[in-house]
Amino acid sequence: SDPNVEIHELDIPVNAVATALKDFVSKRLPSLFEEDVMLELEDIAGTRLKPMATQTGNMEVKTDRSCRLLALRSMLDKLPSINFQVLKFIFQHFVKVAENSKLNSMDSKNLAICWWPTLLPIEFSDMGRFEQMRPYLEDIVQTMIDQYPFLFCGKEAFVMV
Repeated sequence: SDPNVEIHELDIPVNAVATALKDFVSKRLPSLFEEDVMLELEDIAGTRLKPMATQTGNMEVKTDRSCRLLALRSMLDKLPSINFQVLKFIFQHFVKVAENSKLNSMDSKNLAICWWPTLLPIEFSDMGRFEQMRPYLEDIVQTMIDQYPFLFCGKEAFVMV
């Protein structure tokens, strides 16, 4: 809270800072996604069980990346302004980290693997469901990093296949 502290001069391992940030986001902040938005996010990820889904948990996955990207941007636009700004700040930082992945080994995929459980707090009924949903939720977070200019800054979209 002291703006005069030079964090670079403190002898704190980067993983300790990351752990503290994850703890703060998961335990101190209210959820950044309200329940209705979280359901929409699960639909975009293709992970929400549909009412007619079988017991095996069949999912309707949105495979068209352009449609998913537009749906994700629309969903983010529905967030309260403060939630959007917090997410924008977090993902802006993730972009900077990913830009330095040659030094830190944290590209957008690795960041997504580490951060999706904290950012997308979904309750899982069983481990099988978790394993089924995990790749889609990781992809949502990775997309939010890779497509940051489009999703958070209103820039033109670019879709990497």
